[in-house]
Order: sequence, then structure tokens, then C-alpha cells
Amino acid sequence: MITDDGRAREAKWERRPDERPRELLDAALCVFAQRGYRNTRLEEVAEAAGVTKGTIYHYFATKEELLRRVIEAHQADELDQLEAAVGDETACASVRIQRLVRQSVGETGSARRNVLRLLLQGIAHEVPSVHLQWLEKGPFKAWRILAALVRDGQRTGEFRPDVDADVTARTLLSGLLLQIVWQPELVDGAGTPVGEQRLIDEAVEFFLHGLRQL
Repeated sequence: MITDDGRAREAKWERRPDERPRELLDAALCVFAQRGYRNTRLEEVAEAAGVTKGTIYHYFATKEELLRRVIEAHQADELDQLEAAVGDETACASVRIQRLVRQSVGETGSARRNVLRLLLQGIAHEVPSVHLQWLEKGPFKAWRILAALVRDGQRTGEFRPDVDADVTARTLLSGLLLQIVWQPELVDGAGTPVGEQRLIDEAVEFFLHGLRQL
């Protein structure tokens, strides 16, 4: 590529060919989240990534495949982080639950919010198979991990034996995720926002208080 002053400048994709697929996925995530899946054209993804539309088709056959790979890449990263958060089996169940919730909800960042916004903008109706894939590898998996930690605490006597581990796990994570998604609307004046860290810490403490032996 030649700059305006005539000097040769190495093109972005020539410098990092091995990073093309992931950078295309990152660009697609942002565009899908901003415009919605149905309204997004692949030309817009290509422009955001700094490539031609043909480059996208070199790696992804269709827009739906691109969407599916966006979700898969994001969830693979999330799973690695969740497993690392709860991997220390020497810690008690309460500590591992705190780590799990802070990782799955608290470390939200722009990428996670973009995925949630994207999925809530119509993916469930427009591409139901991708939405189901997200549920199975995202919320459902997080629920199962959290429920297993609750059962660990029940086995050791840390938590009450009469608690339904599956119901409590779903209630905590679903409620927190929904609150995180709602935060931008609350900031815009539809309600009073609560600081994210305060929201998470108090919800987890309330959750653990209900689990602990009286």
C-alpha cells in the first residue's frame, strides 16, 4: 500500500495473515451488535475490518456462518476463563462461586455486552439455531457449573441440603445478566442505575446467605 507521501506502507492483512479470521470475527461482532444481524451487510463488516468483501468469503461461506463463528469464538474464550476461575478445588464452594459469578457477569467488557445486545436484538427469531447454540454453550453451561458448586457445598456441609441447586443457579445468573444488559437504558433515564460491582457483590452475598447453614 502507498501512502499520500509516496512511502510504502505494509497493508494490515499482509502484516498479520494468521490473525485475519479472528480480526474479522471481532469486527463482525461490533457491527452485528451496532446494527443488528438482519440489517448488517457483509460490506459493512469488511469495511470495519479494513478488508474487501471477498476476504470475508474466503473464510466464511455465509453471513450466518460468520455469526455462528462469532458466537463460538466468544464462548470458547469465556469457557476457558470460567474453568480457570473455579479450577482451584482447595477453595471452599463460597469462594469458587464468588469467582465464577464475577468472571461470568462482572468481567463484562465491551465484547460480552456486544454479544448480549446482539442476541437480544432478534437473533432468537432471525437465526434460532444460533440462539440455541448460544444458550447451550453459554447460560446453560454457566448454570450447570454454578449448580455443581452449590452441590459441592451441600456435600461438605457448607450449604443447606434442602436448597434446589439448579433453580438457585439459574435465578442468580439470569437476574444478574439481565441487570447488566439493562444498565445502558437505566443510565439514559429509564431508572436509577446501580454500580456494577455493587450489584454483583450484593447479589452474590445475598445468594450465599440463603445457601449457608442456619
